[in-house]
Amino acid sequence: MDAILPAAGFGLRMKGIPKFLLPSSVDYESLLETHISNLKKICDIIWVPTRPEIVQLLDSLGFVDENIVILPTATDTMSETILKVLDVSGSKTFFMSMPDTFFYGQKPYSILDPTPDIADVACWKIRPEQYGKLGQVKQDAKYITDIKDKKKDCDYIYSWGAMTFSRKLEPFIDIKDPHIGYALEKAVNSGSNLTYKNIEGEYFDCGTPDEYLSLLTKLIN
Repeated sequence: MDAILPAAGFGLRMKGIPKFLLPSSVDYESLLETHISNLKKICDIIWVPTRPEIVQLLDSLGFVDENIVILPTATDTMSETILKVLDVSGSKTFFMSMPDTFFYGQKPYSILDPTPDIADVACWKIRPEQYGKLGQVKQDAKYITDIKDKKKDCDYIYSWGAMTFSRKLEPFIDIKDPHIGYALEKAVNSGSNLTYKNIEGEYFDCGTPDEYLSLLTKLIN
C-alpha cells in the first residue's frame, strides 16, 4: 500500500502559508511530519505531490528519503493531483489524508483496512463548530449511505477525514472535481459499498486559522 498526501493547493485560506508545515507538537514537528512518521510504519511509498516552487523547500527540510517521493505537480484540483499519483504509482491500494490535518486521540493509520474493496473511510464525531465545513457522512451498521460536502443544513453527526482505497475508486475520480470527497459521493450514489471505521478522538482540518487555533488550544491544555 502506498500513501498519498496531496499538498498541491495554494493555501488561500492561510494567505499562501504551506499549511502542512505548521507545527503540531511542542517539539515543532509539522503536521506533514506527523503523518509521514506514522505512515512509514504501514506504507511502501509516501507520495507528497506539491507545487514545483515548494519542492526545494521540502528538500531543504529533509523530507526526501527512500520511502518518500516529493512529486512536482501543477494541478488545479485535488482530484487531478491524486490522479497524477495514480498514474505513476504501481500500488493497487492507497492511504489518503490531507497533510494539513491532525488526528487527536486514536489514529486511523493502522485501523483502516489496507485492502479495501473500494474504500474504507475514517470518520469522526463532528464538533458543533465544524458543521458545514467538512464532508459529512450518513452510516448504517456497515456502510456509508450518503455523503454531503460542506452543507450547513446537514445534520449528519460524523465527518470523514482519511481513507484507504483501491483502484476501483479511480473511475469515480473526475479531474474537475475540487477534491476526492466527490468521488466517494459518486461511488455511494452508484450503489457501491464503502465501509467505514469510527475513530475515537477529534479531527482537525488546519486549513483555517480558527481550526488551527482550536488544535493548539487542545494540545496546550
